[in-house]
Amino acid sequence: SLRSNINLVQNHKTLALADAERAIAADPSSSTAYLSLSLVRQAEFDLDAALKAASKAVALDPNNARALIQESSLLFGMGRLREAVKVAERARQRAPDDAMVNTVWGFLQLAHNRVNKAHDAFQVAIAQDSTLGLPQLGLGLVLFRHNQTDKAIEAMHKATLLDPKVSLYNSYLGKAFYEDKKNQPAQKYLEAAKRLDPHDPTPWYYDAIRLQSINQPIAAVENLQKSIDMNDDRGVYRSRLLLDEDLAARSVTLGRVYNEVGFTELGLREGWQSVNRDPSNYSAHRLLADSYAALPNAEAARVSELLQAQLLQPINITPVSPRVAETRLLIPHGGPITPSLYEFNPLFVQDRPTLFFSGLGGNQNTWGDELIVSGLADRFSYSLGQFSYQSNGYRENNDLKNNLYNLFAQVAATPDFNLQAEYRYRETTTGDLAFQFDGSFDHFERRKIDQDVARVGAHYSPSPQTDIIASVIYTDRDSIVKYPNINYTLGIHAKGYQAEAQLLHKADDFNFMMGLGSYALDTDTIGFKSSDRVEQKIAYGYTNIKWPEHLIWTVGLSYQSDNNFTLNRNELNPKLGVQWTINDYFSLRAAAFQAVRRTYLIEQTIEPTQVAGFNQFFDDLDMTLSKNYGLGLNVRLSSQLLGGLEAVRRDLEVPVGLQGSKNFEIEKDQEDVYQAYLYWLPNPRWAITTAWRYEGFKLQEGRYLRQSFSSTPVELKTTSIPLNIRYFDPSGFFAGLGVTYVNQDIQHLDPKSSTVLPTQNEDFVLVDAGLGYRLPKRWGIITLETKNLFDQKFHFQDYSFQTPAYAVNPRFIPERTIFARFVLNF
Repeated sequence: SLRSNINLVQNHKTLALADAERAIAADPSSSTAYLSLSLVRQAEFDLDAALKAASKAVALDPNNARALIQESSLLFGMGRLREAVKVAERARQRAPDDAMVNTVWGFLQLAHNRVNKAHDAFQVAIAQDSTLGLPQLGLGLVLFRHNQTDKAIEAMHKATLLDPKVSLYNSYLGKAFYEDKKNQPAQKYLEAAKRLDPHDPTPWYYDAIRLQSINQPIAAVENLQKSIDMNDDRGVYRSRLLLDEDLAARSVTLGRVYNEVGFTELGLREGWQSVNRDPSNYSAHRLLADSYAALPNAEAARVSELLQAQLLQPINITPVSPRVAETRLLIPHGGPITPSLYEFNPLFVQDRPTLFFSGLGGNQNTWGDELIVSGLADRFSYSLGQFSYQSNGYRENNDLKNNLYNLFAQVAATPDFNLQAEYRYRETTTGDLAFQFDGSFDHFERRKIDQDVARVGAHYSPSPQTDIIASVIYTDRDSIVKYPNINYTLGIHAKGYQAEAQLLHKADDFNFMMGLGSYALDTDTIGFKSSDRVEQKIAYGYTNIKWPEHLIWTVGLSYQSDNNFTLNRNELNPKLGVQWTINDYFSLRAAAFQAVRRTYLIEQTIEPTQVAGFNQFFDDLDMTLSKNYGLGLNVRLSSQLLGGLEAVRRDLEVPVGLQGSKNFEIEKDQEDVYQAYLYWLPNPRWAITTAWRYEGFKLQEGRYLRQSFSSTPVELKTTSIPLNIRYFDPSGFFAGLGVTYVNQDIQHLDPKSSTVLPTQNEDFVLVDAGLGYRLPKRWGIITLETKNLFDQKFHFQDYSFQTPAYAVNPRFIPERTIFARFVLNF
């Protein structure tokens, strides 16, 4: 046993394991021998085996304080907090003067947000045994919480001096220097951690964050992928330190790294895989939300993943952007912030406020700004934000103005129970933003949205395997459209609630989610003086089963009952999907499922948004029933070259017509989306991405309904081929050049004869370019970008006719757009 401990301290794990097994063979009744085995198994990250050995040591000698505290620390690291506290209390009764006992007790107090008690416990442990590194590390975490950065780094440095062979101490010291904005020492200790333990993903994960912050996102992607691979491909974005939940680091949005180099599909894939393996992993939900932002027709899925991430997250200092929870803000180039907002997150939980500001200015009289103040105080976190954007647009009556406000608060009532509340206000004023193929638009149409949203949410974890989340959202919204030229106004005042609850349970080889929801909406139609009520009930169950080893099956069933003044639906929606990791280079996924587009003002839900990596919440017209079939192949040719293929077929039954009138009918449509992508990292400074995407829409039945909507196509085919080259220089400068080829075929009905008119075609090439600089010490980012560099004029039909809104976020603008933006972080 003694030789085992010595070898373990020297990081000779194989020898340590052999000696521990010899000790047990020599005396199977030795508590000390099993304790040595537990320590070795813990170092190998085999927590189940480590806990089993520790429990055996306690059973053989119930008075062995070291065995008790080892069992407690393992229980804590596995999330079994209540059991860990009980075992630790027994250890304290038997050995109150033991330094390790007080060390573990300090971490337990830290988990309960009893920061002062944790500080006292670590100080006592250090006084009892000044040669231990772990209490110094714990003290460093407490000092960071109190914003005593220099003292925190000093304590963590002591830990590495006392135990220089421990990789994890070096990882945390590197992380601490990163927090202090000292890149060279951060790099030094993270590299040391990698050498000390080549199998620990922790330093690779932290180094990915560091590399991205110094404008080396390509190297960051490689480090991040290696970290995920070392985590047995579980996508668990956290440290391996068992006694530190590492909340702040897990809050970091990983989607920013993938999106910055253009690897959107990679971010989506990692998010899907992580959510399917662990649906309570809020980091994975956040990754999915960020990745969905780059996809068309996925606004509902994006904000739903965001809601799930927020409900599952612990208290943290992450700023809440006012715009991220809103859909169809109709901003052509993403507004005055980028996903880089979240690269400024601290990696340690700290009781302090932060200030984030961004601004944007460009031609077409375009201006925007965002200001967010967020902070953490003991068990309470908060975020206050304001966002504004305005532009005259590229043509007459194409103006847009958004004003958004957000107030978010969260409190950790207990380590297992979180409450949160949010208030949002939106005011949107626009002209006619729809993009018609013939270039037509209404010269007088004016639209306005005034909306108040209040949300409360709760998260309870009765056990490490089980989570319960609940959300209640209240909405009050006025949607007004005016035609001043004919003195005509039409609008809807709607108010209602949306209540949902979900149970999540996970085990080694499966997990399941069960949920219920209720929705009610009262509407008053301005202009017709009519009132109506919409009611909806939902229930669902999903399970992900890992069997055999390389396959994950998704099986689900949802029921949706809609009571609408125009149409009642009662649908049972089956879900089936499979993900197959064939080998290290190929993975295949397939799915078939049915879904119904809900009727709601706030497009957020906590129901799973995807089946085997295929989105099931599209921005369709309300109450559209869709039957979806998908097949995808992902290829990893090397760490520098990745690609994939995907095909999706959607058969739609769309309610079309004037609400409440006899002309209200079901239209049958077909949508096909085929795409391929290829990502290449030729060297650490360059990233090249290309893709091919085909979108097909065809009206199958119900053509007579289109007679009064002659601008709506009966068939639309759009092919786009983007090629993007990005360059990142370690000095902080970065640049990008993008070329996109677009081809579109469109057919309309003749409104007089109801016959299909000849196909119209348009193809064009757009060039985009950008240049930016990342300010030193993570102070911010400055960029200058231009879209449609050569001022290309073209015809294009957007997909607003498929959505409940009158317009969609623009993909292309037929005029040169130049804008500068900056992001500052304090």
